[in-house]
Amino acid sequence: MVEMRNMTKIENYTWGSLLDLTGKGLSQFNAVGEKMNCSQIMRNAGLDWQVQMTPAQSTHDDKTITSNKFFNLVKDNKEILVGGLTNQYHPMQNEKLAELGDYFSKKVKINFEHCFSYDNDKAITFLANTNGSFNIGDDVVKNYLMFNNFHTGRDKTKINTTNISIWCSNTYMQALKDNDQFMLAITHRIEFNSDLENLVKNKIDLALKSNEEYKEQALALDSKEIKSDQDLLKYFILVYGDKELFAEFEKHGKKDYSFFNGLSGHQQIKRCYGIWNDTIETNGKIYKLQNTGNHVRRNTYWKAFNVTTYLEDHLRGGVDNQSARLKNTFTSNGLGNVKTKAMNVALELAKAA
Repeated sequence: MVEMRNMTKIENYTWGSLLDLTGKGLSQFNAVGEKMNCSQIMRNAGLDWQVQMTPAQSTHDDKTITSNKFFNLVKDNKEILVGGLTNQYHPMQNEKLAELGDYFSKKVKINFEHCFSYDNDKAITFLANTNGSFNIGDDVVKNYLMFNNFHTGRDKTKINTTNISIWCSNTYMQALKDNDQFMLAITHRIEFNSDLENLVKNKIDLALKSNEEYKEQALALDSKEIKSDQDLLKYFILVYGDKELFAEFEKHGKKDYSFFNGLSGHQQIKRCYGIWNDTIETNGKIYKLQNTGNHVRRNTYWKAFNVTTYLEDHLRGGVDNQSARLKNTFTSNGLGNVKTKAMNVALELAKAA
């Protein structure tokens, strides 16, 4: 594989992921190995605040007018999270979802290891380790249940499953097959009864099944080596490019990375090529990327796929756009569900190789 540039000494790029699976002990957002339930990790992260519905107010002729139709959702009686709500909206407190998480912990012996708030506290995610995992050589992928609570006035509380690499904190999310029915069950008052207990056990079974399915896909990708820059670029173009770019690529005889030197734009493809080589170029300088996981992966479609998930989880939008990346990570499969596209394209190319 051709190296991207002839580089000498370069600085490390700042690693800014809040998600850490390496078990370095208790921190605000991570509690790997601490055997916590959901309420404990919520309090540790300082996410045990309340939201209230308060009547919206406006000022007219120096008089305060209180609405009897519209309400604001207010955090701890101080910060307005969202306005323009009606009395049809019923917020779920973080502690109520944590109570459900505690029920999961008790019934199926899972521990909560991570929790985050993002989108200006309009979204909260709790991650519970299902104890499902797989290895590809020294590459380790663990399976988690995601408990997502929203204070947006429109989004329903969700429980999904996601798979996360321990080396780079890359995520790949697969929705539980009966997720819509389960969202309805937890949008309203939660009944802790035998029906819920059976539902909980079913969720764990589905999450572990999704981890097995992901393992099969990963093994298929890892079995096919990428032998040339042309094949690598073809993959990135099919994921992030458009028909015109792919036609241009084909027209030029599938050139190597130098094909891009005369082209403007296509930042995501250029970023992917850099990640493959553990580098990133920004503001005219080249930096060494950290925690890519490349050191445990061979030059296969599995590595190429992980390049796209690394981009989406850690670099998309710039170093200061962490909140938006967390939202894309935990509420979809990357921006516009691009990770799903990246997996499907990789499987097609690996099958044809």
